Amino acid sequence: IDDFASHAQMGWGRAPPPPVVEATPRPSDYIEAQMAIYLVVACFIILHFPRRMGVGGFKLAVASAAYKVATSFGVEEDATATVALLLAVPALFRLYQFVITLLATFPLQLTFPFVVDLIPRFAITAENFFKADGATPEVAARRKASLEGLQKGWGVKFEKCLDFGKELKTLISDVRFTSGRCFPPFNQVVNEYLDPSMALAKTNGPEVIDIDGNKALDISGSYGVNVCGYEAYKGFMAEGWKSAKDKGLYLGSLDETTRDNIKMIKAVSGLEEISFHMSGTEAVMAAVRCARFNQRKSLCVVFGGAYHGWWDGMQPSAGNERTPQDVLQLKDMNRLALTVIASRASEIAAVMINPLQCFHLNSSPPSDLVLQTNNRKVGANPGYGAWLQELRQVCTDAGVLLIFDEVYTGFRVAPGGAQQVYGVKADMVCYGKTLGGGLPVGVLCGKKDSMTRADPKKAARVAYVIGTFAGHPAVMGSMNAFLTWLNKETTAKEYDNMHSLIEAFILKSNKAFKAQGFPLEFANWFSVWSMVYTEPGRYHWMFQYFLRDAGVALSWVGTGRCLFSLDWTQADYDKLLERILVACAAMKAGGWWEPPRVSVKKSIGLEFAAAIFKSLVGFA
Repeated sequence: IDDFASHAQMGWGRAPPPPVVEATPRPSDYIEAQMAIYLVVACFIILHFPRRMGVGGFKLAVASAAYKVATSFGVEEDATATVALLLAVPALFRLYQFVITLLATFPLQLTFPFVVDLIPRFAITAENFFKADGATPEVAARRKASLEGLQKGWGVKFEKCLDFGKELKTLISDVRFTSGRCFPPFNQVVNEYLDPSMALAKTNGPEVIDIDGNKALDISGSYGVNVCGYEAYKGFMAEGWKSAKDKGLYLGSLDETTRDNIKMIKAVSGLEEISFHMSGTEAVMAAVRCARFNQRKSLCVVFGGAYHGWWDGMQPSAGNERTPQDVLQLKDMNRLALTVIASRASEIAAVMINPLQCFHLNSSPPSDLVLQTNNRKVGANPGYGAWLQELRQVCTDAGVLLIFDEVYTGFRVAPGGAQQVYGVKADMVCYGKTLGGGLPVGVLCGKKDSMTRADPKKAARVAYVIGTFAGHPAVMGSMNAFLTWLNKETTAKEYDNMHSLIEAFILKSNKAFKAQGFPLEFANWFSVWSMVYTEPGRYHWMFQYFLRDAGVALSWVGTGRCLFSLDWTQADYDKLLERILVACAAMKAGGWWEPPRVSVKKSIGLEFAAAIFKSLVGFA
């Protein structure tokens, strides 16, 4: 009966269909399905690379777990492959972004997190201190006698300063940090002989006078603050007190002086709005926060070796115990860096540049602390202006803010800072140092839409960027005096005259060094200059101590960065050269500039390798 019914249903004369047999899945089918799922997971990983580089172990573990979970479900391979294909295009673009970012990244940002834990602190022994370059016993003896002579002389000349410095080192951590002024392996022995601490009594023109009564020509520039000359700042600060003394400590309200300052700063910066802060670092912090808030993007770009203050949020390599994940440190004057900015515009809120980098491109600020041999490379880069113009255009096209950190260069290189020098307009500018007229200050300038602290559409979305002492009456008064001076018709001529005197000084000095056989030359960028050593040597950092002995005041970075101010006369420059030549003669007589008898680079490499080995095996 069943057969009859079946034939009737299908039609008479037709054969019944073959029985349905369940197909046994082939191993290759499982492999194809798993590969498709794996491709989906891989695409997700690539699409969500961390904003810097690499994939952390935690992310790899999560990805592996996700893959295992995905493959445990019965997902049709065709559907999975389709999803994978849809994800592949953006994933490949993300991979492209990752690769070009990696290639354009400043090498130190990649290596420093590993190197910092690898290299131990070590010291050259007293026995090897004077012959680290393979010197003969005679040269080593000369060096020891020279150092002992400095020690003995300083004990008399700087007696009060030495006692004062010894006391301060037990009280102030900054002094202990800045007391190491030479290449670190030599510090321990040097500090047993010499202490360059200076206790200031007063200033007089370009000279500083210590509590022992010693006078020294100052080329430290007070970390960049001293643009006009110390006597000028005494006047600015006096005007500031005169303006503020009747107002007292009343904060939170603005006055006419503040309003006038805002108008003058707007004229200098060419930007619409101003906010006041207490330091250049604070101005940078405010700029970054405002940029991220108003752009609704998290990444910021800086360039190799540039210094933007001590805030760990903008120190992507050396000097920072926390590596920021939202800062890309790219190579300066690198075309691939421009490609990175353009391709990652949806993530990048701002690009911040320090114009001073053109003087030491793609390297940290020059300092005797890193002076291993004649490895200091400085000098104005003639193509930097064209690079900034190109960077400006890329940022404009990409919708990325361009921030000029002019804390150091603003008012030093020209009345209008680097914006004036290079003819490039920034979206935001940070000022500090000299703008306070001798008192602490930070200023952020920007376009209206980049300075907003409150979202007009979101009531709870605000950028809390304020400060108690911002706009302090005394600071506003001294700032007003400085800006009033800046706007005088004669001020631009003062800058031109200073630059002419500096160029003549550099030329005259370099001729003298060459004629007398000293391995030294000067390089400058406007009033910023550096001492460059022309021959290999392990003791170039010693020169800073002979300069101090000869009556030249340096900052804690030694001969790496020096500064002139507008009040220097021809007589001052001549006096400085005389003192530098005295220091050169003492340096040479002491045997410190004798040619190395072994490869300096090889010696340093072996010392570091030995220290690392001892540290790894537990002997250090």
